[in-house]
Amino acid sequence: MNIIVDTREKKWEHIKALWDRREVPYTVRKLDVADYMLEGDETFAIDRKHNLDELCTNLMNRNDSSRFWSEMRRAKSKGMKVIILVEQANCKNIYDVANWSSRFSRVTGKVLMKEILRIHYAYNIEFLFCDKRHSANMILRLLENHDYTEVKKEEKCQDTKTTMK
Repeated sequence: MNIIVDTREKKWEHIKALWDRREVPYTVRKLDVADYMLEGDETFAIDRKHNLDELCTNLMNRNDSSRFWSEMRRAKSKGMKVIILVEQANCKNIYDVANWSSRFSRVTGKVLMKEILRIHYAYNIEFLFCDKRHSANMILRLLENHDYTEVKKEEKCQDTKTTMK
């Protein structure tokens, strides 16, 4: 298993450090969609967000949204499954986003939650949340299993699958 990490991925030192200690094979090169995928498998990808502020910027800010949205359209056209992994320790699921507030944005948590739901339905994208300390392991498990429901059964941290009703 060789993981491909997008060249545009920033602030992933905490992930790289753990993978280096465990000798997890990875290669850094440009990806057309998301931040992480397995080499030779273009059916599944993970896009990591540092926190809800970054996700909010991607979803709501007109200046930054074009690359994000073009990647999501590209993934949908290729039939890819994309999981967006948000490093936000105080969120267990999508409904916790409603209580979020930012010092940097006027967007409310409820508005962001509605936009997350919209993209979920429009692009079949799942959203997972975890503490930054667990993201390296989450990425590995997600890439190995391709099934976030199985990862959730194994994961003992507060990462939780988005439940849509």
